[in-house]
Amino acid sequence: HSIKNPFEQAKSAKYALLEKLSEAPVWQRLRLGRFPLGHAAFFPDVGDAHRLSDPASPSVLIGDQNDLQALSEWVTKAFKFWSASDSGARAVIGQNGVRAFVGIFARDVTTRPLVSARLKEEEEKRIELTDRQAGILALLQRQRRVMIAGGAGTGKTLIAKEKAVRLAGEGMRVLMLCYNRGLADYLREQCDEVEGLDVATFHQVCEHWVRRVMAETGADLMAEARQAYPGADLYNELMPVALSNAIDHRGGIYDAIIVDEAQDFADDFWLPVEMLLTDPEAGLLYVFLDENQDIYRRSTSIPVQGEPLVLDRNCRNTAAIHDAAYLYYRGGPVLQSAIVGAPVESLIAPTLELQAKRIGQLITRLTQTEGVAAHDIAVLLCNARNRETCEKYLRQCQLPRAIELGRIEDYGPNGLTVDTVARFKGLERAVTIVWEFGECDPERDRETLYVGLSRAKSLLYVCGTKEACAAVFGRI
Repeated sequence: HSIKNPFEQAKSAKYALLEKLSEAPVWQRLRLGRFPLGHAAFFPDVGDAHRLSDPASPSVLIGDQNDLQALSEWVTKAFKFWSASDSGARAVIGQNGVRAFVGIFARDVTTRPLVSARLKEEEEKRIELTDRQAGILALLQRQRRVMIAGGAGTGKTLIAKEKAVRLAGEGMRVLMLCYNRGLADYLREQCDEVEGLDVATFHQVCEHWVRRVMAETGADLMAEARQAYPGADLYNELMPVALSNAIDHRGGIYDAIIVDEAQDFADDFWLPVEMLLTDPEAGLLYVFLDENQDIYRRSTSIPVQGEPLVLDRNCRNTAAIHDAAYLYYRGGPVLQSAIVGAPVESLIAPTLELQAKRIGQLITRLTQTEGVAAHDIAVLLCNARNRETCEKYLRQCQLPRAIELGRIEDYGPNGLTVDTVARFKGLERAVTIVWEFGECDPERDRETLYVGLSRAKSLLYVCGTKEACAAVFGRI
């Protein structure tokens, strides 16, 4: 391949360096006289570059593969050549000249990646970790009823969804159940095109079956349940009874049922869940749970024998977020993620209104400067009592116009979620701001704090008064 003359390039570069030095005030202040200035050429891939020498380019100025093992010797020879060839160059650059040269041509420059770039890198690493967690799927192939337990971020929902998709792909009729509507909506969207797979909350299933029986037979099973059990709780007792009666009318229709968030299922939920199977004895039932997320204070009587399979590595949260959330975890050891992540940060202000301003400033910086998408951010309130007030103050902040504040149901492009920790169970965001925990007690509200802190994948902020942060998050 034809190339430019390397010696002419080196010579041209030499004079360009000299011109740049002469223009620099720091160099001018040294008042150096004429000093030796030279050039040379090195060919690391050539075995015998000395054949390239000519009167204008003597061999002493040519380095090749043979000189790689003794670079300092070669450089010294080149320097000696130029020092001897220009007897008029008497000045010595010295240490001050070297420092000036480095400052002009090789000064230290630091930069940092945008937060959005770091989030992307961490997400790629997170996918690798969750792929490993999914190895437990192989253990489910030979078992018909299994309980899988794990702390926040250990991949329970991921594995549950993947198992449901695989069973539906095998031609089974599959139901994936959970407790929170927000999680059900998210999973339904993810599995929208999977034939044979239904996704719903337990109470959505109750409503669907009761309406269907009424349409087919005219029987009002909810009214019958109220009459049979006056004063009973609607969601924990009456709706499960109505669902059981509806299944008695029509019979079970599912070959497999997968339950996520099982810790939130009341005892009366499990009978109709089993009845939904076409074969209650041999049908597949996989139950995923985290006992530390029992923020609804349920007691459970799960119809699965034996000890649960345990997921013991956090593959969602960074190590920094893991350390914060797992301060409130009770159970067997769960290993940190390999993703170190940024430290948890506190946003401290004395009033809700000023706290909202701090949050607004953070959101503006993340979205406008750091390139983070608004829908990757969630503001979670530990205390639902002041939700409307918190939302009002946030809306008064000067947020970027494109951002639309909304609740879980409003998730979409440019939509920033503002909701309670309880409603956000089972969901996650790249960035989470935990707020309004001033009345939380670290022991009494341990599960709420555990859930709220563990929803963030990469960046976690806590916002409150100095005293509240010290009381609840002082150990972070």
